[in-house]
Amino acid sequence: MHEPYRQPCPRTLDRPILVFGLEPEDLVWIGLGAGALLFLTDPLLAVGAGLGAWVLLLRLKAGKPPGYLFTLAFRGGVLRLLPLWLRPPHLLPPGRGLRLTPFEGDDDACTNGWWGQRRRL
Repeated sequence: MHEPYRQPCPRTLDRPILVFGLEPEDLVWIGLGAGALLFLTDPLLAVGAGLGAWVLLLRLKAGKPPGYLFTLAFRGGVLRLLPLWLRPPHLLPPGRGLRLTPFEGDDDACTNGWWGQRRRL
């Protein structure tokens, strides 16, 4: 039975805005890098590097969710190489396990003794 008030939504509401296949902030970074190369080196090299970066980002981001490259850089430790004023705030360093426990010290025997006779959820 067809219900008139239940129609499928053909649009994805949270789709990112794409300009030439990339998000606007990616294009800004490519433009800044190509602009810096333009003043430091040959204009042909700057245009080639900009086009190469554009194609590379298109290939890297194809089929991946937004924020994929940031997560990749975070897990690889690349963000630790940035100066302090460029690092994203409130991120824990990768690879370090954070252990929150109400017990004093690092003794697991205390924890096992506490939970040994209790039911776990």
